[in-house]
Amino acid sequence: MIRQLRGNRTAQVVAAAVALYLVTYPMPGSPLPERMPVGVVTQGIVYGTSYALIGMGLILIYRTTRIVNFAYGAMGAMAGSVAVGMYVGKQANWFVCMLVAVVFGVVIGGLTDILVVRRFARSSRLVLTVATIGLAQLMGAFGFAFLVNLIGSTKFIGNLDTPLSSSFTVRPYLIRGDHVLLLALAPLLLAGLAWFMLRTSTGRAVRAAAENNDRALLLGVPVKRLQTVVWAIAGGLSALTYVLTVPFIGVNPQPGVSASAILPGLAVAVIARFKSFPVALAAGLGTGVAEWTIRWNVTAESVFDVTFLVVILVALLLQRDKSTRAETGESSWDAAGLLKPIPDVLRRVREVQIAKWVLIGAGALVLIWLPTHAKPSESVLLSFAIIWALVAVSLVVLTGWGGNISLGQFGIVGVSAMVAGGLMENWNVDLFVAIAGAMAAGAAVAVLIGLPALRIKGLYLAVTTLAFAVALDSYFLNPNNFPSWVPGRVVRPVLWKRFDLGDQRTMFFFCVAALGLSLLVVRRVRGTRAGRAMIGTRDNERAAGAMAIPTTRVKLQTFMFSGCLAGLAGALYVVVLTNAGQGTFNPAMSLQVFSFAVIGGLSSISGAISGVFLFRLADYLVNKYSGGSAAVALQQGLTGTGLLFILYFLPGGLWQLAHRIRDAYLRWVANRHGLVVPSLVADKRVDVDLTDNEEALEDHAEDETEVISGALS
Repeated sequence: MIRQLRGNRTAQVVAAAVALYLVTYPMPGSPLPERMPVGVVTQGIVYGTSYALIGMGLILIYRTTRIVNFAYGAMGAMAGSVAVGMYVGKQANWFVCMLVAVVFGVVIGGLTDILVVRRFARSSRLVLTVATIGLAQLMGAFGFAFLVNLIGSTKFIGNLDTPLSSSFTVRPYLIRGDHVLLLALAPLLLAGLAWFMLRTSTGRAVRAAAENNDRALLLGVPVKRLQTVVWAIAGGLSALTYVLTVPFIGVNPQPGVSASAILPGLAVAVIARFKSFPVALAAGLGTGVAEWTIRWNVTAESVFDVTFLVVILVALLLQRDKSTRAETGESSWDAAGLLKPIPDVLRRVREVQIAKWVLIGAGALVLIWLPTHAKPSESVLLSFAIIWALVAVSLVVLTGWGGNISLGQFGIVGVSAMVAGGLMENWNVDLFVAIAGAMAAGAAVAVLIGLPALRIKGLYLAVTTLAFAVALDSYFLNPNNFPSWVPGRVVRPVLWKRFDLGDQRTMFFFCVAALGLSLLVVRRVRGTRAGRAMIGTRDNERAAGAMAIPTTRVKLQTFMFSGCLAGLAGALYVVVLTNAGQGTFNPAMSLQVFSFAVIGGLSSISGAISGVFLFRLADYLVNKYSGGSAAVALQQGLTGTGLLFILYFLPGGLWQLAHRIRDAYLRWVANRHGLVVPSLVADKRVDVDLTDNEEALEDHAEDETEVISGALS
């Protein structure tokens, strides 16, 4: 363990900070906080142990599959909900419930590998990581259903009185037997995992398969079976962590993927570079003690979420970049999502023009008909759907075109909303000035996030953006921390003395106009050299650099452009809602909009917007005919299932299917007019032996010349 700590620059920095604290504490005027009571440190060790267990589970999956498993917490919560439901609702023995949860967790982990992970064996690591987001949503819905059916309630469950609930005082806190059990089992679990991965033939085979799957198969390693074993172990570890901590943490039987629950474990795993279990244990303990130090010395709420964000950023920036594309999951978004435009030779054909204007007219009629026949409350929902579509467009720019995955886009929206709301409420500025300020703020925040992206690649950047979204919602948008930052009441203005945005329908059309202008700008940028440089940098950064493309500047420009679009969405959001605060921009919203965009087609503007509209419509129908927590669980289950389905069968999203239908129609039009369109056909078959017939070779060359000439014309 000492040798591993020596090779970890982040661990060295943490150790130096602790040493500085111990040395400078007696000195007068030291800026460091006072030494905490023993009970505070003990609480930090207890919670830090749970963070270490989460981090070790994430490391276990990463070392096997090379992905960041965002469904890890949901795996344990799904199995643990059965244990809590049996104990609270059926009064079963607690230790039996714990055993049931662990067994159920093992089964969930194994089935996850068999039913999901194996299906994405040929996909990029980035696509598989996104699939775990869908898994987390689906498992969250199932866990909610299990718990509600067993206890018959959706109320928050606080501390559970278990057979280990007896306690003793370590001032100023009580230490329960549940705490002691957690502290006792953690070192044993660490030793067991380290022994399994380092000392057993199975563990060595697992690590070999992770490094080079094809070579391991050639050597006769049963890769699939071993991977299933590891996922089963991870599922059992996640369930055990859940049932060990739920007695003193409690459980909220509400559907939803809690990004903040897995964030401490992500911080621990990042410090350990997703490699070392001993470093993960040390990092977990240090993180827990740091969190409770902050709790003891700082009155601001949720400041430890900012601490986790800072820890993740510092850990990633201090690490030397020795990782490969396979390890980081860095890759361009699936090639199936790159949708071809209509060939020039067909754009002015009468049938194509008629179909184009029919679709445009149908879309315009829908946009006009919906608000005129909707209630005021439904008009508000329509406005929010337009804003979500704008956020999805910003993700198309950042992820679909730039290749930088962001799971915290609503964090940028939240910052921009605070800026726009503050300008309008406190300074009474014009709406368009407030929008410009919000777009500038969004661009600035996006660039700040993008700066680490110059060193942080692929999956690690997703972790960073998720941590940013959690910190923004819990800390910066908390009115108890920054009451002057959070807009209280934003008055909708009257534009040019004619258009009263206080009217919900007028507000809707204003949002539509903002989205339309944004789409014109985005499409224009995509066709410029800057847009082509963006795509080229995403696909092959080294080749782009060799072609004299300033890849660093292109990356930052991509973040800035995406941030401007998210900033516009934030300004519209606060005007429609007329206020903002804690919970307004929940981190789960960032995961949802990312999922909707992927389902529609993350490389296509039209696809991403269609995905948002489809699921916002599903949300409305589910809430209308179901309502309450059950509606949220159903919506979450549908989103998770849809995301997994699309990633597997239509990697380009639903819009890929629409383009297949479009291409079939274009082929019919081309055949009808006798046109040869190379981009619509794979090849032109020649039914003769070209190797034995020189005349046939000449004819084939002439055919190819005609095809190329037609394409150039």
